[in-house]
Amino acid sequence: MSQPRSSTVFWLFGLPASGKSTLARHLLAHLRTEHGADCGFYDADVERTTGVLRDLGWSPSDRVATIRTLAHAAGRHRVGIVTLVTSTESERRLAADLLGERLHLIHVHAPEPVRHARDALRTVRAYRTNPAPDAPELSWSDPEQPALALDTTAPLSTTVTALYTFAATTLANATSL
Repeated sequence: MSQPRSSTVFWLFGLPASGKSTLARHLLAHLRTEHGADCGFYDADVERTTGVLRDLGWSPSDRVATIRTLAHAAGRHRVGIVTLVTSTESERRLAADLLGERLHLIHVHAPEPVRHARDALRTVRAYRTNPAPDAPELSWSDPEQPALALDTTAPLSTTVTALYTFAATTLANATSL
């Protein structure tokens, strides 16, 4: 896969309704405003309905294809931002194998009652009453060592500031290589 030498990918992962997309949109706006960065944003929920993931579901082979597709797309930008449940360590390792040192895994988490309350406000539910046996949230395992962990029960301004600081440090280090 060919990508800019200095590309950086921020991969926000966590259970449905944990706050991945909200944080990613804030990061995208910040990077574009403050740094004028060439940013690509790939939200798996959006890409499944209108984009590059239209024909993919949640089977194990589709989940691998989803990770491969999003890694390739995000890696083509100076800064790529991905939101995807990425529920298992093997899925996270696949993203790391594809993107190498350019990948920065960010675990976005919130307790189940908070996620369910947020989901009730969405027009399209992330939680399904009867999830399919291969639904990503059913195979969830906590991450071993994310580059950053964000608890979205903290005030949004606190969480966003931590994300901006992490991104700024990461991009400064990538530029100095």
